[in-house]
This record gives sequence, structure tokens and C-alpha cells, in this order.
Amino acid sequence: MSRILVVDDDAAICFALGEYLRNAGHTVEAVATAAAALDRLAATPFDLALVDIQLAGEDGLALLAKVHPRWPALPVVIITAHGGLERAVAAMQAGAYDYLTKPLDLDRLATLLRRALRPPPAPPTTTNAPPPATPAGHALVGTSTVMQELFKHIGLLTTNDLTVLLLGESGVGKERVARAIHENSARRDGPFVAVNCAAVPESLLESELFGHERGSFTGATEQRRGKFELAAAGTLLLDEVGDLPLALQAKLLRVLQEREFYRVGGSQPIAVGARIIAASNQDLAAAVAGGRLRKDLYYRLHVATLTLPPLRDRPEDIPLLVAHFLRQAATRLGVEPPALDDDCLLHLSRQPWPGNVRELENLIQRLCAFARGGRLTWEEVQPHLDPPLPTDRDGGGPETSWERYLRDAVHRLMAAGQAAEPGSGIFHRLTARTEEILLDEALAQTGGNQVQAARLLGMQRSSLRKKLSYHGGRGHECP
Repeated sequence: MSRILVVDDDAAICFALGEYLRNAGHTVEAVATAAAALDRLAATPFDLALVDIQLAGEDGLALLAKVHPRWPALPVVIITAHGGLERAVAAMQAGAYDYLTKPLDLDRLATLLRRALRPPPAPPTTTNAPPPATPAGHALVGTSTVMQELFKHIGLLTTNDLTVLLLGESGVGKERVARAIHENSARRDGPFVAVNCAAVPESLLESELFGHERGSFTGATEQRRGKFELAAAGTLLLDEVGDLPLALQAKLLRVLQEREFYRVGGSQPIAVGARIIAASNQDLAAAVAGGRLRKDLYYRLHVATLTLPPLRDRPEDIPLLVAHFLRQAATRLGVEPPALDDDCLLHLSRQPWPGNVRELENLIQRLCAFARGGRLTWEEVQPHLDPPLPTDRDGGGPETSWERYLRDAVHRLMAAGQAAEPGSGIFHRLTARTEEILLDEALAQTGGNQVQAARLLGMQRSSLRKKLSYHGGRGHECP
């Protein structure tokens, strides 16, 4: 099979990885230091290296910086017990083939090995620029698998100037991702300019984006530079790009194709020096099908696309986000940050979070504003949660939080490919279990009184008794 070099100063990890890889048919050597790894690579050809970041002496990233220029075709997989944006970006910029966090998911490792060992491995793009730390205000936090994948893709995108399209629900952090790409790229010294295409009146949007010349329209008393010009050699974020009017979509398409634009009323072309990142919380493919977005513009934007996960899909990150936002808010407000007990964190992890990370951040700011230190319980935190959004079925209004939660649960069940035999499929099991929960709660709130429970549920007592009989439940009889 293949020759694999394991570089880790933990003998137990080396042994476990070695046994796993040998059982898979590979030849394995293990060393504990960067110097020993360089000696082995110089003496013997290897097909792949698994390198831990934390090594005695020179660390894994420093080793990678030496390995990649000398053996650019060698896939190097970085392994770390402390995943985060900064390290993921550093690893991918230095030329790592991939980036894994401990404890290792062996299924993911097996998939990675199959991909990496397919000849010939393509040498990844690299840059020698050291990645700066992401400012705390724009930090991306998370150890979940989906966030680790996102960090890795951000790292790859910092090494090039491709147009990026960020998709995801409102509040997931699209601007933070755009800033992370900018601040870890070679454009970091240039400006980061963001414009919300949905927030500017249509009559002013063209001037906002491209600027205008003096006298070009009523009220244009002086020349004005637009966002494309202000972004210079930095990065321009076009947020909610799906809300651009069709006429402006045509002009944006030309800018992306020709890399130049004209101010309103201007006659001289101005070169575009900025990298373009677009973002939207809409289904842009559906917008194209509905005639709201030009197909050619969609394909021009759809070059490197990242879909950001909603917060409900990464509940394991919520304790980390809470701690991060507590530190931020307490520093900003100049107060002692409160602490949340474990039960409270568990309840927060189970919330549907329709407003995503932004909703959680707002909650933490409220807690810091109204609570002065101490350890908060769920009973104290719950009243500060955002109320459910109003729903308007006829008007197509937003769903309430519990409806979003229910829809997400049904989506997960269907995505899991549950058995669909008659009497055991999703519909039967979900409706039956929902009935059981409704009956249990109604009887619990009425002390088991069937008459009151039926009234609470809005049904006839006879219907309630039939359902109780079907589900095997009992309540107190009432004369």
C-alpha cells in the first residue's frame, strides 16, 4: 500500500495510529520530533505525513513550513487537540493537505487517506505571509466538525483572490467570515468595506456602489466616491446581493467581468482593485428560477461558495460562544461577567435559535447589562430570551421558534432515512409521539382530570378517552 510518517511526541498516539494504519495495509514509521521527521523524509520517500502541531521543540507548523518547499507533492495532514480559526488558517496557508482535530474521527481519517493517496496529489497553493490573529470582535468560534471544515476553507481562500459567495441564514456570521478571509489574506492592509444592498434605497444604491460626479443628478453638489472605489486594494463585501434591482445586477455583472466601472455621470473608467465577496440569506438558485436574480450574475458570483451552518446544527459550540460573548460584553460594559450553570448551558444548547449567533450574542449582552456577576440559573436566563416571532399563515409571515424547531426535527428525521414501512414510518411515529406528549402534558397540567384536559386541548371528552385508550394512558375520572 502506502508509506506513512507519523510525527507525534505522544507514544500512545503513535502506537494507536500505527496499529490502525497497519491494519489498513499501510507501512508506518513514527518519530517524535521535527528534526527526526526531516531526517526520515530525506532518507526515505513517503506517500503521506500525519503531523501533530504540539511537538517537543519545533512545532508541527514550523515543520510543515520546511517540508512543503522541499517535498511539495507530499500530502501533510496537520493534527491538533485545539482546533480554531487561526491554527486552521495557518495550516492551510503553509500548505497542509488537510487539518484534523483530536480525538480523531477514524471514518473521516479513512476518507481523507483515500483521497490524499490517490496519485498524483496536486500541490496546494501556499503563501509565506504569517497569518495574523483575528481581532476578538470578529472572532469565529467553534470546535464542531462543520466549523472546522469552515475554518479550513477560509484558510484556502486566503491564498487566492477568487470571488467568494457566502450563503446562510440571517445571523450566522457571514460578515465575520468575510472579515476573517480579508484579515488573513495578503489584502489585510487594505480597507474592508461592507455595504448592505437591502438597506440602501434603490434610488441611491447605484451612487452608493459606484459613486457620482458633481452635477450628475439633482443634489449631486460634489464628486463622491462609491464603495467599489473606497475598497481600493482591499475587500468589498456586497451583503444581501440577492436584493439588488435587476438594472444594477447588469452593471454589477459588467464590473465583475471587466474589472472596471464608471461613476454615475462619469466618462472615465475606474479600475476595480478590490476582492469581491458577496453574501445572501436567500436561496439564490430559487431567485434565478423566479426571475429575481440574473442567471449570468449568479454564475459569476458562484465561484467559491461557502454555506455557513445555522447555530441549531452545531449546538456543541454554544458553551464556547457563550464564554466568548460573555468576555466581550463584560469588557464593553465594564461589568463583572455572570457565569451560567451547566443546566443553563444545556437548555441553551437545545434552543432552536432562529436568529442564530446574532440572537445568542444579543442574549448574552442583555444578561451582562442586567445581571451583576454571580452564577445564573436557567430560570433567571429564560425571561431574557427573544420572544417568538409572530406568525401569519395567510400572509406568509415568519414561523414561530417552536415551528422552526419542529420543522428542523422533521427535516433531521427525513434526512436520516428512517424506515418507511406502513405503520412504522416517520409520519406515523411522529404524529403518535406528538399525541402522547400533548396528552401527557394536558393531564399533568390538570392533575389528571380528563374533562379539564379535553377542554385545554379543545376536543370532546369522548375523543380524549379514545386517544388515551389507544396510547394506554389514564387520567382521573370526573363525575
